[in-house]
Amino acid sequence: MNPLIKLHIGLFKYLRMELPKKKTLKEVIKFVEPLVGIYLKELLKLYKSLFLIFDKEYRAKKAEYEKYQKAKKEITGLIKLLRYSKEKLRKAGVSRQRIKRFFIDLGSSDDNALQVLCDDLMKEIGG
Repeated sequence: MNPLIKLHIGLFKYLRMELPKKKTLKEVIKFVEPLVGIYLKELLKLYKSLFLIFDKEYRAKKAEYEKYQKAKKEITGLIKLLRYSKEKLRKAGVSRQRIKRFFIDLGSSDDNALQVLCDDLMKEIGG
């Protein structure tokens, strides 16, 4: 659903729920005044975000950011999978040589190199 429509629906539901509780005109004004300020700020944010859609530079940066976030998520998942498989192999009683061979086959020169690589990647992506 469009964020603009959501904003209005939420506002009207809130008003329908809260306005009957106000007894006097002074209470209604006191209630509505800050609400209008908040509503206008949110409306301006929505319009600003809607106008950014037409900016080519913004769209390019947004696409690049989304691509980075997707890569970050995939790398984090892969690192977790590698660490999990290493611990699982150790707990299963597989010999250190076989575990080492497993990670050598993955392209690492030794068991610690993969750990250092994993740690470096986690630091790089902020995980």
